[in-house]
Amino acid sequence: MGAEREASTQILSLYIPNKDRHGRPIKTVRWIREAQEILTRVGEGYTTTPPHDGGWETASGQLRREKTVIVYTYVKPERLLAHVSALRQFLHRFGRETNQEVVVAELSGAEGSWFFRIKEYDE
Repeated sequence: MGAEREASTQILSLYIPNKDRHGRPIKTVRWIREAQEILTRVGEGYTTTPPHDGGWETASGQLRREKTVIVYTYVKPERLLAHVSALRQFLHRFGRETNQEVVVAELSGAEGSWFFRIKEYDE
């Protein structure tokens, strides 16, 4: 195909919901843009999906419905390692500032998939 010798085999996905932990709407445009910028640094580009119908179980056992945008990139491992601190800062700030009960990121590849749930946020 005339492509680079090494193909990316892992995908890093960030989930940006449109509601907070109480079901109140949040403004997502700036968060989606920031996720796109970080993932461009990690994988030299990004793709953003249209909002998906999603739901999750709250700590009290309620089903919370929301629209979630997924922003993803194909990972270049050395670039991910170089930007993992900025990624962590973004995810924790998103959780704090938008009052999320949980923030998730997914790393998938040939070796398996890891679904990271962040419930306690750095200051």
